[in-house]
Amino acid sequence: MPISKPRILVLIFSSVAAVIALTHMNSLPAFVIIGPGYVVQAWLFEHHLALGGFGYQATMVSVSAVVWTLIIVGLVGAGRLVGRLVRGKA
Repeated sequence: MPISKPRILVLIFSSVAAVIALTHMNSLPAFVIIGPGYVVQAWLFEHHLALGGFGYQATMVSVSAVVWTLIIVGLVGAGRLVGRLVRGKA
């Protein structure tokens, strides 16, 4: 899968959303956005590999941004595939 401008923009958007969510962890939408990073950080904590300070924030933001980017790009790809199948061009 080649890297294109729309995919880079989705990654940047996801990163910005994760940074904002990290500073607003008292709301449910923010927790949903930052959730994947929180799960990875919890796993690192359980295995005594947890990062503190900036490493904690970097892990939470980067993992969440990558996960949400993959989800969005995957849904767009699935939507295009379904559209092609419905039109009969597959």
